[in-house]
Amino acid sequence: MLKDELNLGGGSGGGDDGNNTVQSTEGVYQIQANQLVLFTQDPEKPDLENPHANDHIITILATGKLPTFSDGRVDIRGSQGVRITSGPALPGGPPLPTTSESTNGIEILTSSEAQSIILQQGTTPISPKIELGLAGITIDGGHTQVIVKSAVSISLSVAGGTSQIMLTPTGIMIKGPLVTIN
Repeated sequence: MLKDELNLGGGSGGGDDGNNTVQSTEGVYQIQANQLVLFTQDPEKPDLENPHANDHIITILATGKLPTFSDGRVDIRGSQGVRITSGPALPGGPPLPTTSESTNGIEILTSSEAQSIILQQGTTPISPKIELGLAGITIDGGHTQVIVKSAVSISLSVAGGTSQIMLTPTGIMIKGPLVTIN
C-alpha cells in the first residue's frame, strides 16, 4: 500500500513549509525504466533559516530491523560496470563525467588530487585501511597481513619512519635502530 504525505511541516508548530514530499510503502517500492536519473537542484524557495536545508544530497540507506540495525543492505550492480565520481568542475572545464561507455568493472574517480579515496574495513584504530590522497597511497593493514607488489618501488615504514625498508629494481635499503638479517 503506497501512501503520499505531501508538504510535511518541519518546525515545532507542524506548519506547512512547502518543501518536502514523502512517499512510503509496506513491501516493495519499484521504479522501472530504460534509464533512471536521480538529480538534485536548487529549491525555488530556499530555506534561509536552516543552514543545511538547501544542500544537494542524495541518500540511499537500508537501516535494517530494530534494535541492532544489522541486516540492512544496499545492492548496486551494473552488468558492465559501476562508476562513482566526485568533485567540482575542473577550473575552466566541465565536471568529471558521471558516465563512461568504457567503464568495465568498478571505477572510483575524483576530479581533483585534493580529494581522497578511502577504503576501510571496520571503525577501530587497528582496522585495515587504504587511502589515496595528496600525500600518496597509504596501506594500513591494522592487525592483518599485507602483500604489496610494484614495478617501480616499495617503501615500508613503522613508528613514524624510525625503521624503513625501500625496495627498488636497483637494490634494497634498510634503515632502523637495529637491523637483523638471517
